[in-house]
Amino acid sequence: MCEYFATIDRITDAIECFQKMVDELVEETSTHDEKAAWVVDFKHRCSGKLESFGDTAMSVGRHHDAISHYSAALGLDPTAPQGLFTKRSKAHIAGGLWEAALNDANKVIEFDPLSPCGYEMKHAALHEAGDYENATSAFETMLAKVSQSSDVAIRERYRQHVGPGEARVAVRRAVQDAIRDSPRVLINTASGRLLDKSEQAAVFESLPVFNKLVSSTTTSIDHTSIEHDVTQYYRYAMFSHKWEGNEPLFEKVMRMMVYDLEESHTHDKLKMFCKIVRDAGLHWAWSDTCCINKADHFVLQEALVSMFKWYQDSALTLVLLRGVRSPSRRGALVKSIWNTRAWTFQEYHASRVVRFYNEDWTLYRNLDIPNHKESPEIISEMEEATSVSARTLMALRPGLDDIREKLCLASTRQTTLIEDAAYSLLGIFSMSLPIVYGEGDQALGRLLAQLLTNSGDTSILAWTGRSGSFNSCLPANIIVFKEFPTSHIPSATLSTETEITTARPRSFSFNLTLAMKLYDRLHELPIPMFVGKRMKLPCLAFKLGPVSATASENYDHQKISPD
Repeated sequence: MCEYFATIDRITDAIECFQKMVDELVEETSTHDEKAAWVVDFKHRCSGKLESFGDTAMSVGRHHDAISHYSAALGLDPTAPQGLFTKRSKAHIAGGLWEAALNDANKVIEFDPLSPCGYEMKHAALHEAGDYENATSAFETMLAKVSQSSDVAIRERYRQHVGPGEARVAVRRAVQDAIRDSPRVLINTASGRLLDKSEQAAVFESLPVFNKLVSSTTTSIDHTSIEHDVTQYYRYAMFSHKWEGNEPLFEKVMRMMVYDLEESHTHDKLKMFCKIVRDAGLHWAWSDTCCINKADHFVLQEALVSMFKWYQDSALTLVLLRGVRSPSRRGALVKSIWNTRAWTFQEYHASRVVRFYNEDWTLYRNLDIPNHKESPEIISEMEEATSVSARTLMALRPGLDDIREKLCLASTRQTTLIEDAAYSLLGIFSMSLPIVYGEGDQALGRLLAQLLTNSGDTSILAWTGRSGSFNSCLPANIIVFKEFPTSHIPSATLSTETEITTARPRSFSFNLTLAMKLYDRLHELPIPMFVGKRMKLPCLAFKLGPVSATASENYDHQKISPD
């Protein structure tokens, strides 16, 4: 019978069966003390065999079988070494039985309070159960036991372990890296409060994920995992909309939660933005109405210069199309007032992921896709609105390339304040200017002057209209760039001029040395620039030979000298 039980892997039943056989045998042939010795020895050897079976089961991932074998071994030999409880604790953890694993870890500690092994298993059980604070406490106790131990083997075994203090420093450093380039003030979508960067960092330390990262850092700091979890938490959404009257400003919202604002047209707009962002799984949101302290000039300057990058780095930008009602149809986006505003020009182009909403916060044209910038329907409408191909729109990048094209795209956009025509383009051109509200069209003049100085692109000077107050060579309004400059290809020559020019081609002597000298002179010319409000344009003067009375003689005698 015991052989049958062993064959079907019912090891405990096989042992009980065999034990009965031993009991009957020793009953007849041995004294009581001999019988007891036989039984103890038998149970001890069986316990060792069961432990071996448990080790084999663990090695192939049969955790519940391992638990059964270890439990049977402990049942036969209650005086088994603490290592058996440690093994069963590991098996419980692998099988998802956290409470049982913790009980075994505590038994190991009872056996030997000075041994770090029990605290190691206690940490593992608590960590897997999600009790990260107590898990970290158990881990700190384990490290303390290691430092107090005189056993060289124990100290060597735990030599590579990392303390929770080091882990906290690594996580805090990752938090600072994650929020370094994000907006100074963000709305926490869970609480609805405005938080500055120090408060944003403090919030993370109150979350389970912070304690989890600290608790999971044992033998080495996993910077990749830490950076991933931290970065995921600090993803934020941006708001793109047209300002209206009575927008909730920084001074008001900083004293209360967004969700507690009294009901009004603009307050409800901010609330819905935050709720949609929260429902999208993002913990942070930014709106230009309440997240900029405009009374602080330094903060305002930083915001206007950095705004393009904030939109660029955001996880999502929500666009509210005020005036577009459900059910929205093709063409509504083209006619939307959102498409006429200067600031929304950079907000759309900077953002990688955009979702458009009608004024009742339903999705525009019911386009329930992650990114409307990848929607053929939206792309088609943006082409119509801007008169620029989708390829060109997608190719626009911040910087000093395609200056005239960017000015043309911005020329149709409107601003409430004159200065914003220039300030709203700082991100598009990757530039920084002092913000001076009240300077009027001088803001555009300063922008164009710096563009010319930094790029040397003289197409900026090709315009017609009213001059600005900054310099007479620069316009007062960006609308003059609505049309691209005309070509500089010379007009067609008259037939008589052609005859004169081609009559004696062989008599013309080409001087390569003079041509190369001229090229070098042109190449060495400095770029156009502004010094203060004065423009400096480089040029070359050419000496002309004597002008004859006839065009033919003029052709022969004119000389060009780069000297």
